[in-house]
Amino acid sequence: MAQPKKNIKKSVNKGSKPAQAYSPKKAETSLFTGLDNWLNSKSSGITIAAFSICILFSLLLFQARMDTGGDDSGYILRAYDFVHKGVFPSYQGPLYPLVLSLFISMFGIKIIMLKFISVAFVFFALFFIYKTFKERLPALVFYPVLLLTAINAYILSFASLTYSEACFMFLQSLVLFYFFKLNDKLSSLEKFTLKDTYADFLLAALFVFLLSLSRSVGLFALPALLLFFLVRREFKYAGCFLGAFVVFYALTEFIKKVFLHVTAVWGAERSALMLKDQYNPSLGYENAAGFAARFKGNANLFLSKRFFQVIGLRSPDSTDVYPFLTFIFVVVCLFVLYRAIKSKNYYILGITLYTGSMLAATFLAVQTSIDQPRFVMVYVPLLLLMFLFAFYDSLKKSSWVGQSFVMLTVIILLIAGSVSLIKRTSENMTVLSKNMKGDMTYGFTPDWANYINMSKWCADNLPDGAKVATRKAEVSFIYTDKEIFFPVYKVTSANADSNLDFFKKNKVNYVMLASLRANAKVPDGNIITTLWRIMQPIAEKYPKKLRLVHQEGTAEPAYVYQIIY
Repeated sequence: MAQPKKNIKKSVNKGSKPAQAYSPKKAETSLFTGLDNWLNSKSSGITIAAFSICILFSLLLFQARMDTGGDDSGYILRAYDFVHKGVFPSYQGPLYPLVLSLFISMFGIKIIMLKFISVAFVFFALFFIYKTFKERLPALVFYPVLLLTAINAYILSFASLTYSEACFMFLQSLVLFYFFKLNDKLSSLEKFTLKDTYADFLLAALFVFLLSLSRSVGLFALPALLLFFLVRREFKYAGCFLGAFVVFYALTEFIKKVFLHVTAVWGAERSALMLKDQYNPSLGYENAAGFAARFKGNANLFLSKRFFQVIGLRSPDSTDVYPFLTFIFVVVCLFVLYRAIKSKNYYILGITLYTGSMLAATFLAVQTSIDQPRFVMVYVPLLLLMFLFAFYDSLKKSSWVGQSFVMLTVIILLIAGSVSLIKRTSENMTVLSKNMKGDMTYGFTPDWANYINMSKWCADNLPDGAKVATRKAEVSFIYTDKEIFFPVYKVTSANADSNLDFFKKNKVNYVMLASLRANAKVPDGNIITTLWRIMQPIAEKYPKKLRLVHQEGTAEPAYVYQIIY
């Protein structure tokens, strides 16, 4: 029941061995104790089941085709450019494209193989969650979260996408594994010396540094973990950890500048994040009030909508946000922080500071118009550990009825997660079968099927020297393996001559106008209009400079026009 009151530094094994298994008192009457004992007795079976489910459903949810978002194709394209053109992948974090580049350099662009790298990342993320928390948290907290992570439909779906989320989750699990291993060793020392611990500081800092290279908000893991030492008044440990991080940062900067001739690795991304709308730079940059509004808007989107969608308690199609639910979420997080400090559970304290910092950074960095579940999905296992621990710790002295609340919560979450997983799996089976037989457009909506077919037509039929401006050039490249597509993400101008000059300067002589839906699930006529808005003033002022070359499809069609200079 209640944890021992002795100082945590005396309760950790000598050296870097794992902390001893969490074991509550008052075993004779506690529902928690009975459930903890039962779960521990079945630990092998639960663990095997969790990892088996993870592997099985990663395969059943496998998406052989590329995603329509574009970012997954973008990572592969940046890896390809690094291998074949020496262009350092400076946008959206360089690490994941660098990992992909290793395989592309040896095997070329093999989509299925690259997707299985994500499957491996998700599996090992789960493995290191297991290694990190198995002996450090109550069984009634740890094993349900292990299962909930293993059956999470969103996480398993990203196991076959070449987005960076799977890589990020793997690195995140390594960060926590080695950081808590470092903390255990420091807590066991009778006298601190850098000579005995420098290797541990360097290893923990290495994975924090790698996390910072995987996506822009990854850098905020460093202040979060420094705060962990500072709130415990362990200032020299904070200094050593910061110093270890600086070693890797300085070494990497030296290599980039001297050997790769790269500067401002994430300068372009930082500039984009500062914009009010990254697809419409004319709106300008955010001010302080704008960032405050962005933070509040994202908090509502991710905490009251996306989090509950990821755990299966809200429909994936729901669009409503509930500020009161966001408020309750924040209150519960503060309660978690209070229980972690009161119980001196420094593992929960660590993941609470880490997760809170990373979410806060995400709310500031991401424009509200992006609104994708993957930005909160990567933290869901940690959030579930936090919440279940707080309930467990606060109810450990309550009656059987009070303690049954935790069990009821676990059951509801397992049912919701299972229903979501089964539904998504059933939807994917036919699509997967068709894709693996060679029909790579099956499962796409007509707008995307026409876009991809048009990309293939351009690759096969346009003359040598053709260069096609398109909104999703990275997707076109992946499906054709032809470097004839020029990306246009922003409206360049409302002036016909300026737009023609822009195309001419970039040697564009064809433009693909697609009918890609603004909302992928709603064919309501609202489409992504970036290139349409660029071409409209040209068509109005110089109609003879545009010639329709080909149309693909009738419903939600795609067109290719030749520009005649």
